Amino acid sequence: MAQGSDPIPRTAFWLGAAGLVPFVVLASAMHALPDYRPMLVFWLTSYAAVILSFVGAVHWGAAMLHPRMNEGDRAVFMTWSVIPALAAWGALLMPAKTGLLLMAATFAAHYGADRQFAQRFPLPPWYLRLRAGLSTVVVVCLLLAILRVQ
Repeated sequence: MAQGSDPIPRTAFWLGAAGLVPFVVLASAMHALPDYRPMLVFWLTSYAAVILSFVGAVHWGAAMLHPRMNEGDRAVFMTWSVIPALAAWGALLMPAKTGLLLMAATFAAHYGADRQFAQRFPLPPWYLRLRAGLSTVVVVCLLLAILRVQ
């Protein structure tokens, strides 16, 4: 699991940072604009579900293309790759607090899966650093939002 000190490519860094903006703005707005909380929680949970599906798909793509992966490993990582999307969909069907908690837990679990993937199969050395930062901000925003859901 070579994390290295290679810089995170600018495009990956800025796209990742831009992807955090809705999490930060919506979670903050839930604290600042109580009259709009029902709408804001819907927007936040919807956005979180989309992004959770996206991060799961990364494992599908890596499993599909990684040259050192055997069929058994490929099956494990491809199977895992759909779990975040299923969890996100389930979270959208739950009461808001429960759904936000499920998504926060799934984002954290997915980072753990990223670390396992990187221990067994080479990934760009900057990838886990990027994912750690992004995942931390997302989980904190979702947990802070839970405090304002009624």
